[in-house]
Amino acid sequence: MSDNSNPSSALPPAGWYPDPQGGDAQRYWDGGQWAAAGATPGGIAVAESARRVPKLRWWQWALLALGLLVVIGIIAGVVGGGRGGSDASGDGAAPVAQRTDAAEEPVEPTEKVMVPDMVGSTVAEARAMLAAAGLTLEATDAGDDWVVTSQQPSAGSHPLEGLELSITSEAPKPVYTLEQQNALEQAQSYLQFSSFSRQGLIDQLSSEYGSGYPVEVATWAADTVGADWNAEAVEQAKSYLEYSSFSRQGLFDQLTSPYGSQFTADEANHALAAVGY
Repeated sequence: MSDNSNPSSALPPAGWYPDPQGGDAQRYWDGGQWAAAGATPGGIAVAESARRVPKLRWWQWALLALGLLVVIGIIAGVVGGGRGGSDASGDGAAPVAQRTDAAEEPVEPTEKVMVPDMVGSTVAEARAMLAAAGLTLEATDAGDDWVVTSQQPSAGSHPLEGLELSITSEAPKPVYTLEQQNALEQAQSYLQFSSFSRQGLIDQLSSEYGSGYPVEVATWAADTVGADWNAEAVEQAKSYLEYSSFSRQGLFDQLTSPYGSQFTADEANHALAAVGY
């Protein structure tokens, strides 16, 4: 009974058999049905091959299409990148050419001038040197006999455009006669030894019992020594008070007396205030 329930099991396998319609021709049996009459072996082989090709589902076709698009994109990118590189190299050539052209443009030479060395010269001599070079010096309050100690810019070649010349100078050192130099040194020595008013120092320098300098030389030394006469009066007032007791008026008289210290009234009052009177 099992044989009757499955008729396909009794069917012959696929192959070429005598045509059931009769005749000498062969006809192909595919295992389930007869091929069309007149079918050739070549056609049957193609049909068999097509039937054996596996059928793909929709998502398999989608994956194949996506992969094809990716491959096309990669190819397009490679081709486009090659063209872009060529374009970039072409664009970069123009700035290089421009820089070359700019470098080849002639540059006008900068006009320069020689700045003289003015250090050690007087201000008047510095102005004369600059005038000879066609230059001028910035305004300064220094006297013509002042000595230049530094200059800006330094001596040498400098661009003329925007050039500004300036100097630093100092007053010339005084030139003393031998007598003046000795009188000044003697005045300094007296002030180191004791306190003096201006008039008292002049008298000491010019006295025949003192240094014996001419009055004019003694006066010059007293005015040149650079003493602070108010400070000298304070020192003298302290010295008097250490030696003896004085009233305010008595100390004032002692400080201003022509037989005493010979300070001025203003100097004496300054000293009295300094010691507490």
